[in-house]
Amino acid sequence: MISSLSIISTYNGWTNREAWLVSLWLNNDQASYSVLLEALELNESGFKKADWLMSQLEDLMYDLPLEASLWSDLLGTSLARVNWREVIKNN
Repeated sequence: MISSLSIISTYNGWTNREAWLVSLWLNNDQASYSVLLEALELNESGFKKADWLMSQLEDLMYDLPLEASLWSDLLGTSLARVNWREVIKNN
């Protein structure tokens, strides 16, 4: 008999590769790092900081000259998979 196992997929200790990549870039790109610092300095809960950070980065994404395409859809989908609370918590 085969038992069903719950498989937890993580990436380098993060929820997923998307969360890891966002944190990596936020900590290694000056412009992105300044946005992260703004989020961390907010006098709000971790959830509100995470929402603010997500909103800021999504706004930056929408400012890019991307037209509707496979690439813009993939970028949007990837950002939606980020565990923003985890990014805030680990920085």
